[in-house]
Amino acid sequence: MMVLDDLKTFPRTFKVLVASALIENMAFGLIMPYLTLYMLNDLMFKEWAAGAVLAAYTIAAMPSMVLGGMLADKVGRRPVLLASLGLMSLTILMYFFVRSFEALFVLALADSFVGSMYMPAANAMIADTIKPSDRPRAYSAIRIAWNVGIIFGPVLGAMIVAAYSIRILFVFGAAILACAFVMNFIFIRETKPEKVETDRITFRSVLSVSTDRPFLLLCAMSAVFWFFFSQWMSVLPAYANGVLGVEEYKFGLLFAVSALMTVLFQLWITSQMVKYRRTAVLTAGQLIAAVGFALIFFATDFYTLMACIVIITIGELFYMSIISAIIADMAPEAKRGIYMGFSGLIQMLGSGLGFIFGMTLLGAVEDKAIVWLVFGAIGIVSCVGYYFLAILLGPDRNMSSKKENDGEVKPMSSL
Repeated sequence: MMVLDDLKTFPRTFKVLVASALIENMAFGLIMPYLTLYMLNDLMFKEWAAGAVLAAYTIAAMPSMVLGGMLADKVGRRPVLLASLGLMSLTILMYFFVRSFEALFVLALADSFVGSMYMPAANAMIADTIKPSDRPRAYSAIRIAWNVGIIFGPVLGAMIVAAYSIRILFVFGAAILACAFVMNFIFIRETKPEKVETDRITFRSVLSVSTDRPFLLLCAMSAVFWFFFSQWMSVLPAYANGVLGVEEYKFGLLFAVSALMTVLFQLWITSQMVKYRRTAVLTAGQLIAAVGFALIFFATDFYTLMACIVIITIGELFYMSIISAIIADMAPEAKRGIYMGFSGLIQMLGSGLGFIFGMTLLGAVEDKAIVWLVFGAIGIVSCVGYYFLAILLGPDRNMSSKKENDGEVKPMSSL
């Protein structure tokens, strides 16, 4: 298998991150497909209240992403990883005990804050240990590990929900995250470059990143992508269960199928996408995903919804094949953590606005299916931004990773 061949050539730290990502996302896949259903069906929240709790993740994640990136640059990647995983295992466990909207909202803030510090540090660690030409493959390998966890998580979650209740999922999720913490504590070593001096942790140092105009536009475009893609976590579970009549446990299987596609095809798609101009790949990915969301308007049952999920996942595979590598390549060595954190902040802002807008729109419109046409249109129309990104990058910075290696490049489009 291609991913196993890659792991043999990559350093030990990266291999541990891959294993840790698998374990961590098993906990994520165990809980997230059912969280919206838990709030609507078990706790009897209104749609706006469920959307507010999901948006709380964004509210806390935005400063946390930046702080996690800055701390990763200042004190090191390893302490941030360990603090995030250890605290997240505790906050996930607390979901078992809360029942009111106020308590769940506060807990969501805390859970997101501690959990969101992980990714900037992990992404910076990958950039530290993997050379630029190998980064698309490395980030794709990490995505495969995440999605292997997503495959097992929802399936295990479906069995637990069928046998017990959604509430028990939080206990299992906390235990799984504790295992990830132990793995990182034992095997991860610090990778922060010693020769590089980092800035003090100040608000001004964060704002300095925003002066990089191509990077800022890329962040804004990825925020738009996550604005409509976030409906996968918020509106889709409620719509599938409440409108299409998809049973709670079956919705987790949609996550598993999407994750299985990632495991099977992500590295191959990445190997093809690195041959093309980067903005062309991002445009194609967003267009395909947006069309998939729009087609949910026509879905009538579990199987037609599954077909839409397959299309959405293909777009995601295109988009995610290179986005992290582009960000890593744009980041100066001394500011990798900050760049990762800032991009994560903007993406989370897009997700949070999507959570609130999507759930509010779902509760407001009489014909619930209209939601999917709205988000599909947003995804399609906003693709014009990649044309301007291509202009800002210029032909050299917009070149494919393949050209960087051997001089070959294919013009997928004028972008």
